[in-house]
Amino acid sequence: MTTQTHPLDLAGRPVLLATDGSPAAQAATLFAAALAKRYDARIHVVTVVDTSPAPIPPPLDMALAMADAAGGQGVHERQLEALRRMISETTQQSCDWPARVKLGTPAHAIAKEAKRLGAVLVILGLRRHGMLDRAINDETVLGVIRSAACPVLGVTPHTAGLPQRIVAAVDFSSASLEAARAASAVAGDESSLVLTYVPPVMAYVPGDGEGVIHELGTQVGLERTTAELARPGLSVEHVVLPHELSHTVPKLLLDYAEDTHADLIAAGSARHSRLDRWMIGSVSTDLVRDGRRSVLIVPPRPVH
Repeated sequence: MTTQTHPLDLAGRPVLLATDGSPAAQAATLFAAALAKRYDARIHVVTVVDTSPAPIPPPLDMALAMADAAGGQGVHERQLEALRRMISETTQQSCDWPARVKLGTPAHAIAKEAKRLGAVLVILGLRRHGMLDRAINDETVLGVIRSAACPVLGVTPHTAGLPQRIVAAVDFSSASLEAARAASAVAGDESSLVLTYVPPVMAYVPGDGEGVIHELGTQVGLERTTAELARPGLSVEHVVLPHELSHTVPKLLLDYAEDTHADLIAAGSARHSRLDRWMIGSVSTDLVRDGRRSVLIVPPRPVH
């Protein structure tokens, strides 16, 4: 049975750009502008005044949030003006994107704003974090990925425009197939997309019937998805990476992206508890934390 997935349609749809003014956020701003121009996406902007590091007692923190909700955008007019000016300077054009300033924890506030808008995509800057940073703070991109209902695109500071070479990690889950489709939806002109499959480590004897069936099914699935995604201006290929016991799946994907000079890695995500993430990690977490390439992560659809 074919897994039902939903292509990412950006035309006339809300896309949320979250910015903090960093170099990575400026690259994300340029990416958003390119999506608006190429695919007619409707960009909305949010910047979050982070109250979490401040020694604010819970009642005062709640009062600030209530004042933010009651006061409307007039309270933040200066911040909004500075935000629009920064976007205009980055994009070299007048900014007419709707913008909001929010108080709170960035990941939570961004995910909440995306839900309010019905955003089909969240874009924000992605930068590498050291071990100390990870121990003290939960990275914003990962926090948004874990709570947002739509795809999340982390853009590295050196990214210039829409991606030309994309690696999409495929394991035939609905989230991974949607990630491949989402990647094709944000690709630049004359770009390439490689569907990349890493087989699980299994004790198949060479030539064993179960192994042959698995390989045939994988090949058919890759060929079917390749044919579906190919379109004028986007070439689609597929590759199977041998699973090496000495390398994790994220390591294999990152090495392949490095070898092929890919500028975006797309993958599906599974919801894990904090204990699961600490004990076994996840592909999406490792791809994001590597931080050398822009990453597009698609969450699993909720089970109704």
